[in-house]
Amino acid sequence: MDIIEGVPGRAAHRLYCHLVWPTLGRIPLLSRDATAVAERHIIALCRRLDCEPICVRAFSDRVHLLLRFKPGHSPAALAARLKSGTESTLQAAGHTVRWGRGYAAATVSGSDVRAIMRRVHRLPDGPLPADPARPNPSPRRRPRRPGPRVAHVVDDPSPVR
Repeated sequence: MDIIEGVPGRAAHRLYCHLVWPTLGRIPLLSRDATAVAERHIIALCRRLDCEPICVRAFSDRVHLLLRFKPGHSPAALAARLKSGTESTLQAAGHTVRWGRGYAAATVSGSDVRAIMRRVHRLPDGPLPADPARPNPSPRRRPRRPGPRVAHVVDDPSPVR
């Protein structure tokens, strides 16, 4: 914890968090107008929640937010308030949007803030590219475990003569 220069006894907090949340099913539900409304509302809502939005970028299927927050704040509570507030504002403005369940949160060191901002601004709109090193299974289904193989299924339980 660093002391703010010139103000004795006051501490400065440098806690940064990168939050990402998708639309329901990662379906591209946000139009260009809706992304602009979402970004403006997220900035206003962050300030009301006593957080400092550093980088906000809404895509057609997700939102990226890099913010600075105080130690008393919980990333889970912030994400919930931001998602519910933005969804209701967008729906009141006539945009059909539903956020998916959950969010991703990563703490960011102060020295990495600029790098994260550049990375977020370089992201293309649309689905994220798949990692070639990892197969991309369906997000809702887990790969099946190999189990006992059934050689024959009998519909009629009567014995064969």
